[in-house]
Amino acid sequence: MRNNIKKAFGTILLTIVIAGLTSMAQSLPNKADSLRYEILMSSKMLDSIHFNAKFIKYVDITSHRLVLLSTSDQFYLLGWGGVVPLGKKITGKIYSYAITPDGLLMAVNNDKLCAFDTLGNLSTIYKLPREEMGISSGKNGMFIYDQNNDHQINMLYVLAKGGKFAQLFGISTPIHSVVEMTDSILFASDNAVYSYRFADKKMKILVALAENNLIRSIAVDSFGSRIYFSTNDMVFTMKDSKALLVTDKFGGEIKYFNDGLLVFNPGKRILLRIVGLDALLGH
Repeated sequence: MRNNIKKAFGTILLTIVIAGLTSMAQSLPNKADSLRYEILMSSKMLDSIHFNAKFIKYVDITSHRLVLLSTSDQFYLLGWGGVVPLGKKITGKIYSYAITPDGLLMAVNNDKLCAFDTLGNLSTIYKLPREEMGISSGKNGMFIYDQNNDHQINMLYVLAKGGKFAQLFGISTPIHSVVEMTDSILFASDNAVYSYRFADKKMKILVALAENNLIRSIAVDSFGSRIYFSTNDMVFTMKDSKALLVTDKFGGEIKYFNDGLLVFNPGKRILLRIVGLDALLGH
């Protein structure tokens, strides 16, 4: 399956010219070690290619260092000059997706966990307990969770290597984002970031914002030494269990990549990368 996915990505690569995210970026002039923003996609760019479809909130990076985006029924790769469809349109609805540690594209399609096959379709792997679940990639498996407001108890599951599907815990509020640390996971729910330790199954709040500030995404840097989290309009980092503001100019889904922080706001149709955070935060 992994080789098949790589072949599918390789076919797409033949149709676009790209040299990685750095070459795509339209950077503001700045010193190499200073804070700067690289615009990878904007509403103006999408309008210029007459792209009117609405992206869902998720964003990921392929093994070929391409940005993977999706509407509710179609995957896309971001490259020079626009976005290129990946595979065929999907029957049903894509609610979430993530790339596994070994490079497979997995997605939640209605109430099914699926993998992207060689024909550009989603092939069902599991029937999930509920519809519209979220999915995130961990170091050795995948996390699947309730992300909407329809349930009294919102569950988080892990799909480990070998196909073992297990329940980790349930909470009263929806889960919006999950990332894995060395011996624990971090997850966002309502206005707080929580940690959950695997060894003793203990859960605690790491940081909380004022009420009605929904935390929608979490990211961890390459060394696991700094945690970032975001609302719709702001990006924060954590320092001594307090929220330190990175920017109040924009927010959205975040992902740490190549020493920079990707910020994707599907509503505003913008994707950018913050570089030089060490200078701002005093790493």
